[in-house]
Amino acid sequence: MAEAKQEEVKEVRIKPDLEKYVNGVSASGKKTKNCGDEIATATDGFSVEELAAVASKLRDIPAKDLVAKYAHLNVGMQAMNLRNLIRGGVAKLNKAHEADKAVVAGIPTLKLECAKPQAAVAKRNAAAAAAKAAADAKAAKNAEAKAAKAAAKPAKGKKAA
Repeated sequence: MAEAKQEEVKEVRIKPDLEKYVNGVSASGKKTKNCGDEIATATDGFSVEELAAVASKLRDIPAKDLVAKYAHLNVGMQAMNLRNLIRGGVAKLNKAHEADKAVVAGIPTLKLECAKPQAAVAKRNAAAAAAKAAADAKAAKNAEAKAAKAAAKPAKGKKAA
């Protein structure tokens, strides 16, 4: 019987060049990185549903179909794919109307379309900040109560006078 050859497995590490990316905010309010182009900047903080709404207007595909198409992916990958659809739609508009960009202004049109969801993003971020402040206040109150209870409790082995 011939002996099976053991192949040496090399470990490959991929280190992305983070200098190429800019800081952004995800729909949940967490920090994220993006490429920093107009699309990423205009849609910073959008939820998957908001991105699907913008992409559906540019691609004439129902938003629910776009959400369903990418539902098997995690939220970050869904957002990335929807932003890529938006980039493609804007590029198609710009190419089709290159002779007269004053008629269809591509990115400015997109920014006008995104103004409404941006207000929703701001409202959602304000609600998240208020919820965090309330949770912090509750935690501080609980810590104070716990400290007061510990101070009122007599030390172990000593009787109260």
